[in-house]
Amino acid sequence: MDISIFIPTIEIGPPFMGPMAGLRRYSYSLVQALVNLNVDIHVVTTTELPEDDELLERENVHFYYLPPQISAKGAYSTQTHFYARNHRKFSKLAYEIYEELSVDTKFSLIHSTEVSAYFFAKAKRKRRLSTPLIISVHGAVTTGNLKSRLFVKRPYSRLLRKTVSQCDYIVTHSLSLLDKIKRMPKRAKEKVKIVQTSLNCKKYSQIPKIEDKEAFIDKYSIDTSKINVLLQGPFVARKQQLEVVDYFPDIIKQHSKINFLVIGEGPLLQKLKEKIVNYNIDDYVCLTGYINNDELLLAYHISDILLYPGKEGSFAISIIEALASGLPIVAADKPPMNEMLPPKCGWLYPPDKEKILVEKIMDIINDKEKSQQTAFKSQQHALKNYNHSIVGKKLLKVYNEIIKK
Repeated sequence: MDISIFIPTIEIGPPFMGPMAGLRRYSYSLVQALVNLNVDIHVVTTTELPEDDELLERENVHFYYLPPQISAKGAYSTQTHFYARNHRKFSKLAYEIYEELSVDTKFSLIHSTEVSAYFFAKAKRKRRLSTPLIISVHGAVTTGNLKSRLFVKRPYSRLLRKTVSQCDYIVTHSLSLLDKIKRMPKRAKEKVKIVQTSLNCKKYSQIPKIEDKEAFIDKYSIDTSKINVLLQGPFVARKQQLEVVDYFPDIIKQHSKINFLVIGEGPLLQKLKEKIVNYNIDDYVCLTGYINNDELLLAYHISDILLYPGKEGSFAISIIEALASGLPIVAADKPPMNEMLPPKCGWLYPPDKEKILVEKIMDIINDKEKSQQTAFKSQQHALKNYNHSIVGKKLLKVYNEIIKK
């Protein structure tokens, strides 16, 4: 192998649910993007992948497991405060594994996810580590309440700031994510490498089997004769799903043959259900709860529009999934959402004028031909920019530049 990389990430892989879903998905996609390239990958994590996972069969991917007790599960309160103690402990043990492996393996670089790199950054500061250190700031936690001191003595934001200040390079898909870090070091943005998040876009772009679609439709009693608007969890405050329900009645008034397909779980799901009952729109909403990845793919292909109301920049993987599925997306005109969608798609609404999202949905419904043409172009945009093979090659180019430097 030309390059050996060490990846510490506190959690990785399916199921993509709960507060760490974004981190799990990001780490998993990072490995998937690199697995078919000439790269030797060593992953330290607390998550054991399912026995039939394809990554376990690859000779160039090696997993080292730490106790699940120090995973990030249960790290959030209902206000999405982040619990930093487990990350510090994980990072310390991951660094010890790195030192053990370094006796026989010369690592080209370390590519860590956020605070999983804390002890590596500490070693950099003390000049005990010369291997290049890259940190991914992916957005899943940087958009939380980083100023919280309610649950920990050392908040996650402080750890992240210290870690970022000592790393050699930062990989992120949007500079807007770095703006969320409290008292970000001034020179940090000089170390940034912009690399998009990857996805198996080819898989999402393929039309599912008719029998699979019919089974999914029957299971959740979805009326496909109506326009289906998809709203996806996890249902947490920063994703704004609770607020967007207030516009459901207006949309129904303008188009009675509409159905809202609400999938996923989260701390605000019960409040969301209460709003639906209070507005008396139960007949227009289909609540599925958590669905697995195979069902999620089917949900995109039986839907007509994805509604992404989040105003805070984050991982936004559902935008890539929808693009790859050929689905029109109505989203707030803020980064990184407006950076991820193709130019001039016409689907964005001003974040301070949420009512315009009703008009955007109506525009898509009323001009179906134009929407389909734009959605096709968007699908090509996803395949050209977000597919694993494309992002993997871009990452490899970044790695080679860093190693040579």
